[in-house]
Amino acid sequence: MASISISAPGASGFLYNNHNLGTARLCITAETADFDNETIRGWADEGFDVVYVPYNNGGKEYEGRLRSVKDGLGVGDNYGIIAFGDAASFCLDYYLKSTNCSRLAALIAYYPTVIPDPRSRFSFQVKVLMHLAGNTVDVVTIPTVIGLQGKRHRSTKRIDPGIGTGERLKIGWPAFTYESVQPGFAEHDLEEYDRLASDLAWSRTLETLRKAYGKDRDLEGKWEEELEARFFSMNLASTMEPYVGHLTPSLTCVPTMSGAIGTHALRRFYEQNFLRKLPPSMRLRLISRTAGADRIVDELYASFEHSQEVPWMLPGIPPTNRHVEVILVSIVSFRSGRLYSEHMYWDQASVLVQLGLIDPKLIPEGSPEGVDRLPVIGREAARRIVEEDPEAEGRDYHNKLIRRAKAKSKGKTKQVEESGTEIAKSDTEKPLPAIGNKGGE
Repeated sequence: MASISISAPGASGFLYNNHNLGTARLCITAETADFDNETIRGWADEGFDVVYVPYNNGGKEYEGRLRSVKDGLGVGDNYGIIAFGDAASFCLDYYLKSTNCSRLAALIAYYPTVIPDPRSRFSFQVKVLMHLAGNTVDVVTIPTVIGLQGKRHRSTKRIDPGIGTGERLKIGWPAFTYESVQPGFAEHDLEEYDRLASDLAWSRTLETLRKAYGKDRDLEGKWEEELEARFFSMNLASTMEPYVGHLTPSLTCVPTMSGAIGTHALRRFYEQNFLRKLPPSMRLRLISRTAGADRIVDELYASFEHSQEVPWMLPGIPPTNRHVEVILVSIVSFRSGRLYSEHMYWDQASVLVQLGLIDPKLIPEGSPEGVDRLPVIGREAARRIVEEDPEAEGRDYHNKLIRRAKAKSKGKTKQVEESGTEIAKSDTEKPLPAIGNKGGE
């Protein structure tokens, strides 16, 4: 268990618990005498030896405290800093000087009010990450003429959205903007706290720290234990074991809003609505897996005969004994190296088409004029993903509904092959050969 040491207001030094040698030291620093305890505890639970340093308006005393963070480190050990607000501004300027970076592995700045010239470069040994929020930030530049530095110039700049949906900025170090929130968004005890932005910044910060310290956790192993217990051994105790115990874990199956929040509710859900409720014929095959510092994203091919009710996927639907093929996507997040939350997605319309509960040719009353088919398909969606091989010749799954719509708009009578229920019967009733590497017999 990592230790937490708090620098009390007015104290001249730090209280370190050095029994946990080899644990990466992490300094959290902000303006106030105390700080969001949930954030401090969260970083300790991730395995860091956490100390808190109040900013106290900066100055030489603050510089001394920053230098003291590395005291007591073992040979080869480094430390990192997560700074907030004015403390982040100070640290960005202070550690821009390579002479101040001894044993510093990472510097994370949350919503600084002042930043260095974006063309600046930090020491190669320091992993830097910046989270910006609000409308403006002050930028300090130092003009240089023929090798001579001029006076520091400070100007207020508008924070423009970064590129893409991740809002990344193209500057001298990794930086992200969070346009929809205000400074303070990552602190649980402030009104400005925003869960979505905070969680996103947390993931980015953890990834930076893991790279800086060269330490990774085997999240995939813990996730495989969960999948084995949930889908194959169907053991309740083993299904619950990987979940984090001191927080509020959750599972949400988005298409049906099934799942639960909290350990006790999760236990009831798995016992009553998931375990032993899987069709015996269900087979799974992993298509892709993406692992990050605190999450795993799985893309799974699933096939089964709908021989019994499946409450989490098809609540209230009696067995149809029809064959289903569908892609499942699970986005799993971890805290303290244990399962914290999961969002599971699949194409429910595709499943209902395959069960005969949706007929694409049956148009609801009030639909726009000219609509003669719903843009939904059946198992072709899953088969396209499984058989995806740009180098191989095979069935062309793409754009059939688009071609059909264009032909119809031009008044052409030539029929365009449709997706969904109109595949040849031999295709619809036979699962793909050798597709399942684990599952029902």
